[in-house]
Amino acid sequence: MKLTQDGEVLAENKVLILYILNKLENPITNDGLLRLVLSVMDMNYFYFQQFLLDLLENQYIARFDIDGKHTYSITEKGQEALELTNDMLPRYYEIKSRY
Repeated sequence: MKLTQDGEVLAENKVLILYILNKLENPITNDGLLRLVLSVMDMNYFYFQQFLLDLLENQYIARFDIDGKHTYSITEKGQEALELTNDMLPRYYEIKSRY
């Protein structure tokens, strides 16, 4: 799959996913994570899935099967990457910690 956006935008999208997962206390389903991401920005579903796959392959996030559903959480490596790239998130991506 070839993504047509520039590299910085792609990285921002991945950082956003890491940011959301870092704010959550518990793992979240694929659908739940997609809904949260879409509430903050307009993202193509297929791009979202590719970002998840990339984050999984690089071990920034972990996937667990709970009650037959894929759930995701951030790993320690993902938290470290988020700390290094947190400045890539525009202010309007700030998500209330109530999620």
